[in-house]
Amino acid sequence: MSQGTMLVDTYRSEGIRRVKLVFTDIDGVMRGKYISLDKFSGVAEGVSGFCDCVLGWDVNDQLYDNAEFTGWHTAFPDALYRIDLNTERRLKEEGDIPLFLAEFVSEDDRPHPICPRSRLQSVIAKANALGFQSHMAFEYEFFVFKETAQSAADKGYRNLIPLTPGNFGYSALRTFTLSDLFNELMDYCEDHDLPLESVHCETGPGVWEAAIAVDDCLKAADKAALFKTLVKAFFQKRGMIATFMAKWSMDYPGQSGHLHQSLVTKDSGA
Repeated sequence: MSQGTMLVDTYRSEGIRRVKLVFTDIDGVMRGKYISLDKFSGVAEGVSGFCDCVLGWDVNDQLYDNAEFTGWHTAFPDALYRIDLNTERRLKEEGDIPLFLAEFVSEDDRPHPICPRSRLQSVIAKANALGFQSHMAFEYEFFVFKETAQSAADKGYRNLIPLTPGNFGYSALRTFTLSDLFNELMDYCEDHDLPLESVHCETGPGVWEAAIAVDDCLKAADKAALFKTLVKAFFQKRGMIATFMAKWSMDYPGQSGHLHQSLVTKDSGA
């Protein structure tokens, strides 16, 4: 029995009726949709189509004016995608429905020329051919605000109220006073196969930093992309918002993402 068939049988036995798929767009933002279990059953072992506009517009859904791969000149056709069945996660806050990552593929089943996940796999394959494998870990800094998406928009994204005032880098006090929130975030990430090595306050009002546990290159990249989306969802469900902008205000320190990489030989692991 194939992996896809086994998954479908499991979901049906559990009463699962739909699956969520997510893709990484050209800017590393997660795009996605729900599909019915019947649809999943038909595409789990093959390919399906998804509008390739996500490879030709920005984070505000505005078309890039210099894109050659897709645009009005191509009429935004569907691009083929394949679900990576090894990326299954269960969404506990959505009745335990499955979440999968997908990637675009070319019509000849070769890696897609500009899909970020496909491009990464091509780089990994080159490294493997040279006898190397990569282990990676990402760290992200992000601001948390006592705002909603609507209140921030109503303010024109100015004068936003941070979760906490003042500069409290590595504050033990904040971890005690906000212990419920810190622990909920770490549990939430672990529940989605995103174990965090650490979380702490950074310097600046409402700034947090999280270190994602190390993994092999592709899994680490998947986790890094998912982390940003899941963190935003986590805080929005609690009446707050989080931003990963490099610098949201000239009045406060910027924030960044750090990438740690160990390149080791496949034979010795050294």
